[in-house]
Amino acid sequence: MKRILGLSMAVGMLGLSSALAGTKSVPTPQALWQEIQILQKNHAIMPESRLFQVGSRTVDAFTTDLANPAAVQSIAQAGGIIHVSRYADHSLLVKENYGMDKQLTGVTAMLKLSKYDAGDRNWVMAAYKPNGTVVAFGKIGSCIACHTMVRQQDFVFAPPPQQLLPVSTWKAFFPKQEMNPAYVALLQEHPEVVVK
Repeated sequence: MKRILGLSMAVGMLGLSSALAGTKSVPTPQALWQEIQILQKNHAIMPESRLFQVGSRTVDAFTTDLANPAAVQSIAQAGGIIHVSRYADHSLLVKENYGMDKQLTGVTAMLKLSKYDAGDRNWVMAAYKPNGTVVAFGKIGSCIACHTMVRQQDFVFAPPPQQLLPVSTWKAFFPKQEMNPAYVALLQEHPEVVVK
């Protein structure tokens, strides 16, 4: 974790992910996509995450979580993702979603922006196609509805197998999508970490 924190801080010091730091208003979806690309280019893997970890569904059979320096610092100060009660302003968390063939299928992101939407912890939610085309942006009810399950963690899930959602929850949000057999196996192996 020290190595990741050091890398993230170095990236921040170089100014690579500070373009949004002075922003008082909501960035455009394109500006946020540019910040996401900086994290991707710098392989800014979020603490406790790893490259190609098990994803929940066959459409995201593998995932990788990225984080900017503000988010990394929040995680480090709290002693882990499950201990963060509030992320710092301008924290950016990104999930890269990959299919069974490990080809990128989509990117989702959460940007903490003070005074944006206090009822939903001030998170700007975003979803993109692999090429940066915007799928959804802003106050996305379906994203918030799921993320409220970890309200005590400021709406941020820890990567598997640290936290898992039951199949019934995934099916409620994505009724037509198939579950990843590797994720279902994790649910059976780790029932103690299933979010209720």
